[in-house]
Amino acid sequence: MNTHHGDDTSHHLAWAGSAIDDLNAGDEADRSLGEALGTTGDLRAENAQRRAEAVRAAAMGLPPAACALAAGISERMLSVWQGTDPHFNAAMATAQALAHAHGLTGSAAPTSPFALRLLLRAVQGGAGIFAAAEQLGIPRHRLQKLRTNPRVAALVTAAQSIGRKPAPRGSKPYAYRLVRTSPTGDPPAAPGKS
Repeated sequence: MNTHHGDDTSHHLAWAGSAIDDLNAGDEADRSLGEALGTTGDLRAENAQRRAEAVRAAAMGLPPAACALAAGISERMLSVWQGTDPHFNAAMATAQALAHAHGLTGSAAPTSPFALRLLLRAVQGGAGIFAAAEQLGIPRHRLQKLRTNPRVAALVTAAQSIGRKPAPRGSKPYAYRLVRTSPTGDPPAAPGKS
């Protein structure tokens, strides 16, 4: 009887659990660094970071849905930002052109470690594997091929198992918040009214 295959599987699962913990520790470290700098709760700083993550995803050749996922916002919000911030829109267009010029678009984009990180983040957040892959522009047949790699399969399994667990007490989910930006505390005037 050959138990070598079972040993490999348990080794891959242990490695994947550790890798997911490392990814989550990196996210937690970013939050801690924001606290140290006093930028936690600073909407302007948070949005600047989110825009940078969206541009990074675009530079990696990922589609708009993946750019939104990288930024931690909805695709609709990404579109609003592009429509209202000409500098951000120009940065996104330049990043997309850069990715295209270096052959990172199409089938090459979804195979980067950055794309895999986003896939795992989405799955850990409760998204189905096929929905997460679609958001990243990974065709179903390509996802199935990726999952034949034992390490990728173990990473997906580890992310899914964490995604099913309830959040620990006291943990703060990473989410977009609406805040009042009026300095007086008065609600902003309705458009067209003075």
